[in-house]
Amino acid sequence: MQIPCNEGRSSFRLRQLNLLQDLYSNKNKTINVNTMKKLIALLILTLLYTHSADLSAIEHHSQESAKVKISCQRKITSLGGGYSKDDFSVYFRGEKLRGASASSFKYLGGGYGKDNWKVFYRGIVVEEASASSFEYSESGYGKDSWKTFVGGKAVANQNLQSIGGDYSKDDFAVYFRGEKLRDASASSFKYLGGGYGKDNWKVFYRGMVVEEASASSFEYSESGYGKDNWKSFFRGKAVANQNLQSIGGGYSKDNFSVYFRDQKIEDASASSFKYLGGGYGKDNWKVFYQGMVVKEASASSFEYSEDGYGKDNWNVFYRGRVVER
Repeated sequence: MQIPCNEGRSSFRLRQLNLLQDLYSNKNKTINVNTMKKLIALLILTLLYTHSADLSAIEHHSQESAKVKISCQRKITSLGGGYSKDDFSVYFRGEKLRGASASSFKYLGGGYGKDNWKVFYRGIVVEEASASSFEYSESGYGKDSWKTFVGGKAVANQNLQSIGGDYSKDDFAVYFRGEKLRDASASSFKYLGGGYGKDNWKVFYRGMVVEEASASSFEYSESGYGKDNWKSFFRGKAVANQNLQSIGGGYSKDNFSVYFRDQKIEDASASSFKYLGGGYGKDNWKVFYQGMVVKEASASSFEYSEDGYGKDNWNVFYRGRVVER
């Protein structure tokens, strides 16, 4: 007697029951030899099948227990900057770093990490860096005894100094995010703030020359604004004369006009305009959100609340739109 591979335990036991019923129906008759053989074979197979199933269940339970035990014993420690490690491996954002030594790996800052043999930037090996002397500086810059790196790439010798705002310089050149600035004078270049820098002859915004700006009088104000003796600038673009004043939230004004970033706001009154917070501003007649008129709002009673919300005597607003009641 053979048990088919796809026959379950319940169907097999049903076959046992049927055979026993056959035997019972013949209880008053002489049991022939063939029937006796079937009964003996059935009993043997029952023992084997049950034992096999029990062993399989025990083995499965043991495997699952082992997995749980390993999982419980494994401890992953976050190092910062997207790096983590356990006793055997190092990971960046969940991906295992091949060739990284967990025992000596440490996070340095700015996306950089290293072990005793290699330097990594955001999980990628920095091929030209020497792990023994490599250190992280600031603003994405790092250096070893021979070279300086920005964003994981070698950019100059070890004398390169970060001066803020992604600018750096050595004795001969100025760099923005590792790219050399043409015609910038390293000896006189300085970082002003808000993405602006200048030397004795030119003004730069995030590494690009601000063509209309006068370096001799240019100063950085705040919130992306700067000015010289003739014009004001927002994020490197000329927007008005030198009387433009930043009033917060990307808004600015001079004696005649109001601006949001580098765009003039039509029909806004400079004399009465004020910034309220959260992107909202108003004059005596209108309310504005990020430079756009909030048509349903009443300027006389409008106030800014918090987290993008404002209200007047009739409505509540979220980021410039009426909140339905």
